[in-house]
Amino acid sequence: MDLKVYQRKGKKKKRVLPQQQTFELPDEIVWEIMIRLPVESLARFKTVSKAWLAIISDPSFVRAHLQCSKQKQRRNPSHFLINPKFLLEISNADAFSTNIQFYQWCLQENMMRSTATLLYGRHFPTSEFGRVSDMAHCDGLMLLPTDTKVYVFNPATKDTIALPESQRNMMWHHRCLPVGLGLDTSTGKYKVARSFYRSRCSDPVEIVAMGMEVFTINGKHGSWRETLVDPPYPILSSQAATHYKGCLFYSIDKNNLQRPPHGLVRFSLADETFGVTPLITNIYPEVDHDDFFISEFDGELCCTYLCSHLQRVLVFTTRDVDHPKWSLRYLINVQSHFYPLVPLGSGRILLRGGNCLLGYNLEASKIEVG
Repeated sequence: MDLKVYQRKGKKKKRVLPQQQTFELPDEIVWEIMIRLPVESLARFKTVSKAWLAIISDPSFVRAHLQCSKQKQRRNPSHFLINPKFLLEISNADAFSTNIQFYQWCLQENMMRSTATLLYGRHFPTSEFGRVSDMAHCDGLMLLPTDTKVYVFNPATKDTIALPESQRNMMWHHRCLPVGLGLDTSTGKYKVARSFYRSRCSDPVEIVAMGMEVFTINGKHGSWRETLVDPPYPILSSQAATHYKGCLFYSIDKNNLQRPPHGLVRFSLADETFGVTPLITNIYPEVDHDDFFISEFDGELCCTYLCSHLQRVLVFTTRDVDHPKWSLRYLINVQSHFYPLVPLGSGRILLRGGNCLLGYNLEASKIEVG
């Protein structure tokens, strides 16, 4: 008979796991990674740690992130923020939906295959306002002027603020007051500048007196401030000013002015002073000097004229706002008043006319279909 032999089990040795090492990325590396991330991701990362919150909240980081986003968009202009206006009645432009929506439009080579994704929407009661003006924009912020209040949207962070009311305007107007949004480069803060009427007088032969008030977003004072000086000329009502190089540009109301300047009222957001930026003169063939559109295009101040004689659109640009030297950049073969939005590369630009967006081939001098 076999003898069963049992071996004595010894105590098991505890397995010693190697101590996990943690590596902390230098702040410089974290910075370089984060400035390339979308705003939605940064909003979530603020809750990860106090260190990340401090980095993302730093004004210098905000400026660097914005600059990186602009450079990326210039290299590959394929994503745009759009705000369609939905009419409740086809024949009535004043009957519009108060459901304000912002979409990210992804432009494809074939424009018919482009897609739009809803980023943010805000529904207002129908009694909130009766009229709206064209939106203004600056660095992803959107300004909506209405006949009651002014609203500022940040579609990326899904935030909306309604600016406080002001009692300075003395004359009721059936349109919205002229207003603009821009960046004060001296402080890094965004300002809204709105012109108002100083008198109730609406005499058609009188020159209206107008003032200017400013609201600083996230500023110390949550109210409108009146500027120390008034605009040098009356400002045309119901317009959204164009922002370029820390200034806002407004069209002049030439009614009853004996010798109105052929130019734009320029308002500096840094020192809150006014000037006049001359427009193009002696254009041949002649164009109606009142039939122009001002915008910012590809890092330049842009003035677009419709030449009805040639049935062409003339696009002039300049970088100097004090003593501009306007140069003809494009001669566009369209019969309606379109203006350029952004270069698309490969000799193409994106045009807007009214509520339409069109691709235009500069080399072929024709609108792209499909």
